[in-house]
Amino acid sequence: MRLEFYEEFPNKENLKKLKLIPFPTKLFLASRSLADFKKYEKIAKSYKKDLEVAYWPIVPNSYWISPFSNTQDLVNLFKELNSTKHTLLIDLELPLRKNWKLYLKNIFYFRKNRRLIKKFLEQNKARITTAEYPFAFVSNFMKLLGLNYKINYERSIMWYSSMMSRKVNNLIKKNFQRLKNKENHSVSLGTTAIGVLGNEPKISPAQLKEDLEFINKLGFKKVIIFRLEGINKEYLNALKNFF
Repeated sequence: MRLEFYEEFPNKENLKKLKLIPFPTKLFLASRSLADFKKYEKIAKSYKKDLEVAYWPIVPNSYWISPFSNTQDLVNLFKELNSTKHTLLIDLELPLRKNWKLYLKNIFYFRKNRRLIKKFLEQNKARITTAEYPFAFVSNFMKLLGLNYKINYERSIMWYSSMMSRKVNNLIKKNFQRLKNKENHSVSLGTTAIGVLGNEPKISPAQLKEDLEFINKLGFKKVIIFRLEGINKEYLNALKNFF
C-alpha cells in the first residue's frame, strides 16, 4: 500500500520530518500562493530527493473550496492553477465556521460557483486528487452542495477516526465495505497533529495501525496521513508493515 502525507502548515522544522520517511512518497503541501508553494517545495525536496510534491491551495476567505467560496476568489485561484502543471489537491469542504457569512453572501452565486468548480475539475482531472468528506461518495446531498462531482479523478475520503464517535466510525466503515470501485479512491487517516480547526484530537499509533489494517484488507491501494508534522518513531512503527 502506498503511503503519502499532508502538510497544512509547512515550515523548515516540520518539513525536516521528511528525513524520517524511509520510503518513496508524495507530500500534499498547503500554501496560500503558487510562489509560497514553490518555496516550500524546494525546502521539502532538499530533505528528501525522491519526493513527489503536490500543490494544496488555500483559498482566501473560505480556506477550502466549495460553491460558498467567493466567486472572484475561485476565478483567481483557477487562473493561478492553470498557470502550473503541478499535481493538485482540491480540498472540497465547506468554509470555516468563523466565515459563516459566506453562506449568506454566496447563496445567490452558488450555481455559478459550482459550475466553475466542475469545469476546472473536468479540465484538470488527470492531475487532481480531491479531499472529500467521509460521506461524500454515498450522499446525494453532498453532490447538491457541490462537494462531490461525477468526474473520473482520484478522490481521497477523509476518515479521521480520532475526531469521530464510535457510532460514526462504524457507519463509515460500512460505507467503505460497500464501495466497489476502489481504483480511484484513497483514504485519508489521522490526525497525527492539530489542523486549522485547532482542536483535532490526535490519533494513537495503535489506532492508526488498526485503521490501516482495516483499509488494507478492503483493498485500498493508497492512504494519505494527516499530517507530516506529527510523524515520530511511534507513528512510523505503526506504518512499518504497510510500505
